[in-house]
Amino acid sequence: MDYLNFYSLEKNRSTNEIKAYSAKKLLNLNNVTYNFLFIYENKVITKEKHPFFIKTKKVSADLRNLSLSYITNFGNNFYLLCSLKDQDINRISFLESCVLLNIKEALLSLKQEYASLVSAGYSLYRWQNNNLYCSRCGSKTRHDENGNSTVCTKNKCGKKNFPLVYPTIIVNITYKNMILLARNIGWKKNLYSCLAGFCEQNESAEDAVRREVYEEVGLNLEKVNYKYSQFWPFTSNLMLGFEARVVSEKNTIKINKNEIDKAKWFSSKEIVELSRKNELILPKKEAIARSLIEDWIYKN
Repeated sequence: MDYLNFYSLEKNRSTNEIKAYSAKKLLNLNNVTYNFLFIYENKVITKEKHPFFIKTKKVSADLRNLSLSYITNFGNNFYLLCSLKDQDINRISFLESCVLLNIKEALLSLKQEYASLVSAGYSLYRWQNNNLYCSRCGSKTRHDENGNSTVCTKNKCGKKNFPLVYPTIIVNITYKNMILLARNIGWKKNLYSCLAGFCEQNESAEDAVRREVYEEVGLNLEKVNYKYSQFWPFTSNLMLGFEARVVSEKNTIKINKNEIDKAKWFSSKEIVELSRKNELILPKKEAIARSLIEDWIYKN
């Protein structure tokens, strides 16, 4: 439970107002400290394991000439995303002693405060790079709202887009005093987790739970209850956590090999004992799946 908000960034009341500032106004505020997050080719640039190693009250000309986007602010501390290109890397001297980390390395080495900021910055960066062209007419887009939306540059089109989040369900499935855990093809040996899947168009989250579980393991559910959610930055998913019970006495698993590799019923005692021996590996503590599983173990 401690890690459910590990990647989530709470928005403050002034966020939308600040997004609407002109770039000139945003970069010339009084009594403000600007903190920069540099990302290059999907990797976070760090110095001494810190992603926000540039802090300044006055934004230099070199920084102003880069692609900057507003992430958020906590009081007078403003956090900006800086998306770098090849030509930027070659001419910025303060990047010489820096280290490039993939997003998982960067996030898992940070405390929650900074993990949330890096998560938000990376999600924005990823969305911007996936929306360089208009989905309606194919023309190039430009950033608006200090990087938090895109607008088609073709006057007759002008389509505006905002960052997307993809709703995804993840569920604890139980039968009597057992929980069902499964593994995908390609996962490391002995790693098991909860079943999960995308919500489809015109489908409620509860219906997505029932459909995904039936598709993957052939089980019908009753008592589908929502528990809590978590933002997952690596794929911009909003993970909606559920718990559900199998319809009485119908607990035979029918694995869909196109979807998953294995699925088994475990008691809480088996999970604890197998985990100690490394014969069962649970998801990382920062994942909502781990919270769902540990909640169930605690109650059973």
